[in-house]
Amino acid sequence: MKQVYANTVVQFDDVPVVHARGGQMRVLGSPATVGASQLIMGHVLLQAGEEIKEHLHDYGEESVFVIRGLGTAFIEDTPHSIQEQCLFIVRKGERHRVVNEGPGEMELVFATAPLAPSPESGHRDV
Repeated sequence: MKQVYANTVVQFDDVPVVHARGGQMRVLGSPATVGASQLIMGHVLLQAGEEIKEHLHDYGEESVFVIRGLGTAFIEDTPHSIQEQCLFIVRKGERHRVVNEGPGEMELVFATAPLAPSPESGHRDV
């Protein structure tokens, strides 16, 4: 796999998979990958029963589009049923996590904006 640099175009397979937050996450659009200055954007694949660990964003809000699958988004402990072809939004500072409750894979695309002052301050596990 080649190293990713700030470009205009990034190929999916050129971005490393992150497992630390649950599932298989790729941060495709970011300052490191495409030189983004306003947001990050990425892709998540969750297997049946997997979840994105609870976290929050102190600086931005996150929009999540469900490409396929069935599950629950917990926002501030309130469960919201989600299914393919739906979008949900998480406001700045709200705790949230996603659980794949379907029999198959759940595929998500997310975008968070605006960017935090540093990568370390953009995402906080709770």
